[in-house]
Amino acid sequence: MRNYEITNILREGAVEETKSAVKDILAKHSVTIQNEEDWGSKRLWHPIGRDEQGHFTLIKCQGPASEIVKIEHEFKLNTNILKTLVVRSNG
Repeated sequence: MRNYEITNILREGAVEETKSAVKDILAKHSVTIQNEEDWGSKRLWHPIGRDEQGHFTLIKCQGPASEIVKIEHEFKLNTNILKTLVVRSNG
């Protein structure tokens, strides 16, 4: 089991339902959430599609390395997740 930090930029209109969808995806792939931070809405430096605002979240979690590629793929399929960054953290 490895530690990861997942930063997501969510679409403004559907923040709460997207947060629950992210948690469902992580639970489906047996990833345990250790900490979750909500950074709030911010103006994007460059628009993503037609979106100029985004809601930022950070999730610190632990899970198997083989499932991370699958999780990233499911995040890309969700249209309410504008961008995702998954970083392996030490510890």
